[in-house]
Amino acid sequence: MPGSTRHELHPSSSLANFKMTTPSSQERHPIHTFDIDSHLNHIIPRPRFYLLPKPISYWFGYRAPKSQSQNQNQSPPSQPTSVLLNWLFSFLGAFIGIAIIENVFRHLPTLGGHPAPLVIASFGAAAILEYNAIESPLSQPRNLIMGHFLSAVIGVGITKLFHLLPEARFEDLRWLAGALSVGIASTVMGVTKTVHPPAGATALLAATTPEMTVLGWWLLPLVLLACCLMLSSAMLVNNLYKRFPVYWWTPADLENLRQSEVVKAKDVEKDGGSSVGSVSDVGGGKVGRIEGGSGSDTVAASHDEGEGEEFDTAEKKRLRNIHDNPEMKVQIEVDRIVVPDWMGLSQWEVEVLEGFQMRLRDSEREA
Repeated sequence: MPGSTRHELHPSSSLANFKMTTPSSQERHPIHTFDIDSHLNHIIPRPRFYLLPKPISYWFGYRAPKSQSQNQNQSPPSQPTSVLLNWLFSFLGAFIGIAIIENVFRHLPTLGGHPAPLVIASFGAAAILEYNAIESPLSQPRNLIMGHFLSAVIGVGITKLFHLLPEARFEDLRWLAGALSVGIASTVMGVTKTVHPPAGATALLAATTPEMTVLGWWLLPLVLLACCLMLSSAMLVNNLYKRFPVYWWTPADLENLRQSEVVKAKDVEKDGGSSVGSVSDVGGGKVGRIEGGSGSDTVAASHDEGEGEEFDTAEKKRLRNIHDNPEMKVQIEVDRIVVPDWMGLSQWEVEVLEGFQMRLRDSEREA
C-alpha cells in the first residue's frame, strides 16, 4: 500500500498518544501534540528502592526481580487475588485511611484563626480509588498528590480573585468560581498527566464551601497532609495482599530511557526493508514512524522479489493483504511494539500493549 506508515513504540516509551491518520493520504497536516513526560522523564531520578532492605522496600511497592538478569527497577506484576479478599481489604483500607485523616485533623491547631475541618470530603472519593483500583494510573502517587495539590492551588487562587469583588457580589458569583476551578483543574491535570478524579472535588470545595474558603492558602498544606496520610495507609494496607504503588512517577523504565537511541534507518532496513521517516519524543521515549514502500513492507516479514509474479491473481493479492498488510497488524515483540499509523492509541491502550510486552520479557528471562 503506497504511502503506508507504521509506528514503532520502543520499550522505553510510555503513555504515548497517537493521532488518527489515513495511510494513503497524500497530504499530511501538522499534528500538534504535547507530552510533558517527554520533557520531564529525562531529568526525573529513577527509583532506587532496590537499595533498601527488603523489609522496607516491600512497603514502597518494590518487588525483587525473579532473576539477576532482570532490571532492578522493574518489579514483576501483581498476582491475581480472590475477589472476597479484594472486598475485605477495600473496606479495611478505606476505613483506616479516612479514620487516620480525621483523627489527625481533629488535633490540628487553628490555621489563620480558623479551625481545621474534620476531613476534606474529596478524600472520601480518593479512598475508593486507592483501595479498589490500586493498579490504575489514576491511583498512583503522582496522580494522587499532584492532582489534589494542583487542584487546591487552582481552587484557592480562583476564589481569591473572585474575593476581590464586594462580598455580596462574590456570593452571587460563587457558582462561577466553582465551575471555573473545576474546569481549569481538569485541563491542568490533563496537561501534567496527573488526572485524579477526586481532585476535581478538591478544587470545587475550595471555591464553593465557606468552611474551606476561609482557610485560604492554608488549605494547601492540609491537602498535602491528607495526601501523605492517604498514601501511607494505602501502602500499608494494599501491600498486605498486592503491590502498591505500581509506579511512583511513570511506568516507563527511566534507566533504559536514558540509554535509548534514535532508530536508525539502516537498522530498520535489515528487518524489513522499511525506512524511518521521522523520529519524535512521545511519552518520554522514542517513537519511530516507519514508512514502507509498499503494502507488503513490514517490520516482521517481507517477500522475495522472485515471488512477485505469484501474487498477481486477485485472490492471492487478497490473501496477501489479509496476512501481510502492515496496516492490519499490531506487532508486539520483546524489544519493540509496532502499530499501524492510522491506529490511534489512548494512554490506557498503550499501557495494555506494554503489559503484554512485559510478559514476553518475563517468559524470555525464565526460559
